[in-house]
Amino acid sequence: MADWAIAPQRMKLKPGHSVAVNAREVLPKLARKYFEAGRDAVSEKRPPDELHGFRLETKRFRYTLELFRPVYGPQLDRYLKALHELQGALGKVSDYQAIQRVVHGDRALKDHLHHTLKRKVKDLRHEWRAFDSEGELKRWRTYLAGDHSKPRTARTKRAVVKKTATKKDAG
Repeated sequence: MADWAIAPQRMKLKPGHSVAVNAREVLPKLARKYFEAGRDAVSEKRPPDELHGFRLETKRFRYTLELFRPVYGPQLDRYLKALHELQGALGKVSDYQAIQRVVHGDRALKDHLHHTLKRKVKDLRHEWRAFDSEGELKRWRTYLAGDHSKPRTARTKRAVVKKTATKKDAG
């Protein structure tokens, strides 16, 4: 595994803190490490065969975030969806690499697979650039560091009451 490993077992949770406090302290750092790993793994300098390790890291990061869903609530789904899509693009690259390893003899098929793999890597790099666009890491870190257990603001409560009243009037 590459030096960008961010495996969950490396998270330093503090037993005296609540799950929410641990999440707010640890997950923003994990996100920073994940983005750094992605920038390294998906860079033009790295050969596509090094992407498999980052694919595994993407799965670990997504699954780690899923463990904390009760802390963050349904808003976390937007972040998980982005990781799932990136994981899918990494999976396609991995699939074509695996197919290339088992195909022997048919030169036309090998050429087709080679070109398709290059296109899948290009698609992945495009998807990564969108995922890691301007301000995204900051947005992730700010969200993960936030206290999502706060009660709704008065403005939010009024919107919910108004929406409920409108539904009753319509019904």
